[in-house]
Amino acid sequence: MTSSATDTFLIVGSGLSGILMAWELEKRGVDYEVWNSGAKSGPESNSATQVAAGMFNPVSFKRLVEVWNAHEHLNAMRETYQSLEHFLNLQGELFHISPIMRVFPNSQYRDLWSKRLNDAHPVAGFLSEISDDCPHDVIAPHGFGVVPEAGWVNLPLLIKSFRLNLELRGKYFEKHWDFSTQIPPKFSHLIDCRGVGATKDFASIGLKIASDHGEILTIQSPINTNGMCVNRVKWLLPRGDSTFKLGATYKWDITKSEPTDAGRSELLLALQPIIAANVFDNFNITDHVSGLRPASTDRRPYAGQVNHLKNTYILNGLGTRGVFVGPTTASHLANFIFDQTPLPEEIRSARFIK
Repeated sequence: MTSSATDTFLIVGSGLSGILMAWELEKRGVDYEVWNSGAKSGPESNSATQVAAGMFNPVSFKRLVEVWNAHEHLNAMRETYQSLEHFLNLQGELFHISPIMRVFPNSQYRDLWSKRLNDAHPVAGFLSEISDDCPHDVIAPHGFGVVPEAGWVNLPLLIKSFRLNLELRGKYFEKHWDFSTQIPPKFSHLIDCRGVGATKDFASIGLKIASDHGEILTIQSPINTNGMCVNRVKWLLPRGDSTFKLGATYKWDITKSEPTDAGRSELLLALQPIIAANVFDNFNITDHVSGLRPASTDRRPYAGQVNHLKNTYILNGLGTRGVFVGPTTASHLANFIFDQTPLPEEIRSARFIK
């Protein structure tokens, strides 16, 4: 399937996937509209993008390995969000570096970190040397290591600003579309970026979108982390002015997004062992939010063409690493549509369609 800059595209969904896809079309000078399909009701009403902390981290701490294609994602992500800052006149407001201080849970994990460094493992380039000199308010009896090339993107600001930009140019509408509907006549192509809102439609073509329910607390606290995000079981991300995001929970296949008492307790219990008692007893919870992350069965995004729908493509399943892997995935899909460049096997939606 080929396309050119003279075509008019419809992007359905205005979360992170939709915005990143719109940015790819914007850079190519392609005419497009974005429809926010069903976002005021149903599962998208509290979508992951609206409430996510927007963190990025090139390291998977569970097995202490680098995230797949980490270097490619880091480079694309940095270029994308900094370009969006310029486009939206938000210089310095979207993309933030915040190194992650990984508190070692035990001596075995400390030994594993040391082994990764000594063996020149591929992940070693993302890891600092081991330290026992932690910030005064943080408890780390087994020491810690740092991932310097980590941070966060202000997703609510990105989505709000990009939507406003589209509205001012007559390119953003609250309209519905699903697989039962043909592409509206004024459009030549359609890209489906509906997140969990596409669950039923995707099931009809053999793709499963798992709803990963996540909860995050916002707290006000005098905790001093030396500007680093502290991670052990959960993470504590500084956002300035003594404000922190504490997250996140992971519950699968929940179809309704709402904060829970159980989620709040889970987050607080995970924080208590790594924060000094006098500080832990002196903070206020100012917000408690939840969202549904769209994830694939192998935790890799879906990108490709819907075979039974003419000129229709999908970008979905960004999951918990959406900020990190989204820009690369959107770029690959744009190259596939416009330049017929084959999609990498690990993100092709066809990998699950028999």
